[in-house]
Amino acid sequence: PLRSALVAPSQRELSRPPREMSGLLGRVAGLAARVAPAEAAGSQACASWAKRANPVYPSPWNKWFPYEPVPSTPQIGPYKVQCSAKETYHFCTCGESTTQPWCEAPGAHCAKVPEFAPRAYQPQHDGMKLMCGCKKAPDSFCNGSCALLYADLNPYVVGAASFGGCFVFGVFYTWMMHP
Repeated sequence: PLRSALVAPSQRELSRPPREMSGLLGRVAGLAARVAPAEAAGSQACASWAKRANPVYPSPWNKWFPYEPVPSTPQIGPYKVQCSAKETYHFCTCGESTTQPWCEAPGAHCAKVPEFAPRAYQPQHDGMKLMCGCKKAPDSFCNGSCALLYADLNPYVVGAASFGGCFVFGVFYTWMMHP
């Protein structure tokens, strides 16, 4: 048995695919036929992106979890709004409201994109608040996620600015620390 395993295959055996390979190709073709309708149904969820008024920028999170809804981005940067402690606001999470950053129709679901629900917000103090405009922050407040979104959309500009800042800092630091 060991000697037969070491013998080179004949030309006839090389010209036809092995049975295991044809079985594997058949299974892959069958899997592709079953997956194609599921992918088509999944792409239907993204068809609403073309109907939205504001741009939609999927994050790296959506590459790992593609079936989660992606909010529109009405503005890259925060909204400065005056809030009163006596009033309850409803933060728009879909990004399609015309009264940004607040939702037009507070309730269980958003009126324009039903996958989202408005988030209730009651400020503790009166004053100016910075509310998220990119809709990527986990809370209603701006936490700087828009800077990462800007870097994702403009990598060359951000790379050049980072290089320039590091270069200027390096020259200045070397000048200050040189004996």
